[in-house]
Amino acid sequence: MASIQTVKGTVDSDQLGVILVHEHICLGGGLGRIPEKFETKAMDYQATLTRKAAEVGINTLVDLSPHPEVGKIMQLNEKVPQVNLILSTGAYLESRTPHAVRDLNEDAMIEHMIKDLSAGYDGFEDTGVKAGIIKVTSAGPQLTEWEKKNFRAAARVQQQLKVPIATHACAGAKAQMELLRQAGDNIAATFYSHVEAEFGWEGRSREDEARYLEDVTRAAGYLQFNNLDFEFDTPFEDMLYLINYFEGKGYGDNVFISIDANWTIEEDGRIWHEAEKEHPETGRRTYAYAITHAVPMLMSAGVSLQRISKYLVANPRRLFETFDEH
Repeated sequence: MASIQTVKGTVDSDQLGVILVHEHICLGGGLGRIPEKFETKAMDYQATLTRKAAEVGINTLVDLSPHPEVGKIMQLNEKVPQVNLILSTGAYLESRTPHAVRDLNEDAMIEHMIKDLSAGYDGFEDTGVKAGIIKVTSAGPQLTEWEKKNFRAAARVQQQLKVPIATHACAGAKAQMELLRQAGDNIAATFYSHVEAEFGWEGRSREDEARYLEDVTRAAGYLQFNNLDFEFDTPFEDMLYLINYFEGKGYGDNVFISIDANWTIEEDGRIWHEAEKEHPETGRRTYAYAITHAVPMLMSAGVSLQRISKYLVANPRRLFETFDEH
């Protein structure tokens, strides 16, 4: 058992339960501004989504938005205290990272991450709220110098504070892994998100992509899948092929399932989920969707409940317990 940092404080890892390892709490911060006149509406909507997650049996949400509005998230957790909320530090896309973080050199980025993970977020030192995971991102298969700086900083902070790392890896998961490993990362405490997104496969077939990603699992890294009802990015049969491939190769313990639920509220007050304008079916992709839709979809395709439990409970818990000996 390990002690895990959440918004409410530390909890034992056996209290994490069903974990969605890659989600977003959309109350401003790194994923976009909430119009001031709709802040109450946004909080009510976010609380409803979180409450419905609890109602279907989801116990923990990992918010991989590295620049959270901590005060608002504390209010959210007061409204829905039954859900563990784990926050992240780090950096998202360069174009969507606040200038105060974007312009940091590597040593300053390390200091920034350490503060969020140990002393608490800027302006919230007296609350005790700390991050519990590091998030870093690359936009393409070859990392930019700015991205490399962040990945190296993340690996160095992980060495010091013994926390997991999550990456945005629609493309270039192996390049990310190699850079992190060279900087001292513990691959067994790192996962690579959105690896099923076919636009990032650089022309590889799904069979070739499976072999490409197998290098990550062979090194003990985790792969995270979330493109259910994203047929325009990843046909379900292709994602199913990948999940079954890794299970069949003996790497089922290295697979996570999440939803990556995120939404925005516009100046007219309309709430849109990711890609919903072009693809209305994605509007149902909430946290609860993981249980109400994703699990039945997978089971109807022959994935056993035992396997699904592994992807949602045992595997992510193991990620957070990697450093429990410390």
